[in-house]
Amino acid sequence: MSSHFEAIGIGVTSQEEFGERVVSLINAGAARQIATKISEHVWTDPSGARLVAQVRNGKIDFLLPCLAGTTPAVPVRDVRLVDDETAMLELLDGVDGELVCPVAVELEDRAVLAHFGGRLETGSLVLAALAEDVTVHADAEAYFASQDDDGPKFAADHFIPSGSFQLAEPSPGWTPSAHALFAGEVIEVDTPVNTVTGSAFHRIRVRTIAGIELGVAIATTDLEQPPARGNVVTGTFFLTGRLGLQPTDPAEDSPKRRRWFRR
Repeated sequence: MSSHFEAIGIGVTSQEEFGERVVSLINAGAARQIATKISEHVWTDPSGARLVAQVRNGKIDFLLPCLAGTTPAVPVRDVRLVDDETAMLELLDGVDGELVCPVAVELEDRAVLAHFGGRLETGSLVLAALAEDVTVHADAEAYFASQDDDGPKFAADHFIPSGSFQLAEPSPGWTPSAHALFAGEVIEVDTPVNTVTGSAFHRIRVRTIAGIELGVAIATTDLEQPPARGNVVTGTFFLTGRLGLQPTDPAEDSPKRRRWFRR
C-alpha cells in the first residue's frame, strides 16, 4: 500500500527529503490569514495534486495531502470537528435530502471551521479520496460475481464509512478516522503527471451510492494500468473534502507576500 503522498505523485526516499519538499511546495502555494496567529497555505499542482497546511506562529501544525476535487458538491449537515484533524458529518441524498450515512473526513478548510467554533449546521461538500487498497472489476456483474457465495453480497455502488465506528471493543480515547470502504462505477479516467516530481498517478471519477461522485487518486505503484470507464473499483480509501468556507475577517497583511517557513 502506497502512502497518501504517493497517491498524488509525491514520493520521497527520506524524512529529510520529505521535509524539504513540503516546505518548498507550501511556500509556493496560496495563503490566507485565518486568525492573528493562524494561516492556511494551499499548493495545487496542475495535475490536481494538492497540499493544505495550517500554520501557527510560523510552524506547520496540520498538513493534508489531497486531490483537488472537481465533482458536484454533496449536501451535508451536522458538521463538527472531533479532533485536531477529523470532522464528522452526515452525507445527504441530493435529490430528496435524506440521510445517506454519517462519515468522517479530513477537511481542506478545517482551519476556518475551527475558527468558526468547529461546527456547521448545513453545507455542501466536494468529496475526494486517496486510494489505500483498490481492486478493479470489468463491470458491476463481474464485481458481484467476485464476492464469496457464503458471505453477504454488496452492491456495486455501496459506501461503508468504516472509520466512523469501532469494529472491536470500545477503547479509551478512540476517535473516528477519515476512512471508508466503497465501490462505484468509473465515469472519468486520467493519468496526470505531478509537474514538480515528474511522477504520474491515476485520477478517476467514481459514482457510488445515491449518485454521489468522488474524485479518486491512485498511485501507479498500487495500480499499474488505470481503470477504464465502466469498470467498478472497490477498496479502502482516505476521505478528504472541501466545504468552501471563507474567513470572515481576513488580515490585511496577507501571508502570500511573506515566507513563513525556513528550510
